[in-house]
Amino acid sequence: MPNSKSATGPTSLKNQIAHAVFEKRREVSNWFEERFRETPPAFYCSVDLRDSGDKIAPVDCNLFPAGFNNICEIDLGCAPAIFKDQITAIAATLGGAVPERILIVPENHTENRFYLENLHHLARILEEAGFETALGRYGTDPQEYTLKSASEKTIHEYPLLITNCRATLPNGFNPDWILLNNDFSSGRPEGLFGLQQPVMPSPELGWFQRRKSDHFKHYNQLAGEFANLIGIDPWRIQIGSSPIDGVDFGTDEGLDRVIAESEQMLESVKSEYAKRGMVRKPALFIKNDSGTYGMGIMVIHSIDELKTMNRRTRNKMSMGKNKSRIDRVLIQEGIPTTLTTDGSTSEPVVYMMGSELIGGFIRANSERDDMDNLNSQGMFFKKLCFKDLSDSLNDGNSDEFPHLEAVYGVIGKLSALAAARELRDTQAK
Repeated sequence: MPNSKSATGPTSLKNQIAHAVFEKRREVSNWFEERFRETPPAFYCSVDLRDSGDKIAPVDCNLFPAGFNNICEIDLGCAPAIFKDQITAIAATLGGAVPERILIVPENHTENRFYLENLHHLARILEEAGFETALGRYGTDPQEYTLKSASEKTIHEYPLLITNCRATLPNGFNPDWILLNNDFSSGRPEGLFGLQQPVMPSPELGWFQRRKSDHFKHYNQLAGEFANLIGIDPWRIQIGSSPIDGVDFGTDEGLDRVIAESEQMLESVKSEYAKRGMVRKPALFIKNDSGTYGMGIMVIHSIDELKTMNRRTRNKMSMGKNKSRIDRVLIQEGIPTTLTTDGSTSEPVVYMMGSELIGGFIRANSERDDMDNLNSQGMFFKKLCFKDLSDSLNDGNSDEFPHLEAVYGVIGKLSALAAARELRDTQAK
């Protein structure tokens, strides 16, 4: 564990959840197993969490995760076995052979050396799991690139060739599976549909059509069921979320509905605080309902902040990643973080491979406070190792049970299960 702690010390909520998870570990394991059997998970995901001491919930789930370079070395060492087991299980479900060659389709971030570091570690996990890997860029750029990551690792990227519904590379690499590490915020990748090779995660889950509000609808339902299973107040692990479409912050279109819904949610959160004797001023996150990279997000503590937005804020709330227009927002209950790392405000991020926890890290930001978006300028990362969690669960040793990892791991699993239901709904359409 990094030097991360709550500003108010260990909380009864984390202890309560961790104790319940440990005491009911068989029921918890069976509950997740049954639901993942009903709705098979997406290939992988990362989940951003918020922990206020009174409440712990996800605030984002990325189905094309970057940041594998920030996972601790112990967990990275265990990841290849988890990847191999999960890939073997997926192949059995598909009724095909276990792949030998996997092609990674990355984001087109030629100059982002930290993202390239992520690609190096993702490819390394797959290679250590026994799969031959290569990188192929989707798009119209015909150039081959030899790039350097943040730690000077060499990355070779080739243009992806699609002929007769089969994806290959100019160097002759002919993959069995395609692994997407690109969220396609800029638009639907038509060439990746109808390929002979399995494509994972489904390109249908790209941000060109995926909605965060769908994720949190499923998450809150699952969190309620899970809270009842382990005997805690469901509100403690749920997060108020409401989408508003037909919005343009540049012209004020739909702003009246954003204001009305925000006012209602602020009152609702205030009421829930009062029921539980919590003294805190409520806040809301208003964020792009599609997209990532911490773009298109604002925090408000009062309705006046929406009514008096300046031009800079309006511009920020009008454009997402790759200059995609924001026309739908998610109004979400703000959960302050009480975690600090080396004196900086911080939040945990957990990584899943299928239904299995593989690791995570702490995102910290020295320039932001407890209610800010930490995925912004000034952020840095610390390791968060999860192997201790799986070891203590297997050994049945409550004395060595790591509470933080247990709680964050379970909430991450609930979010991964919500993503599985998103995938089910997308396939049904």
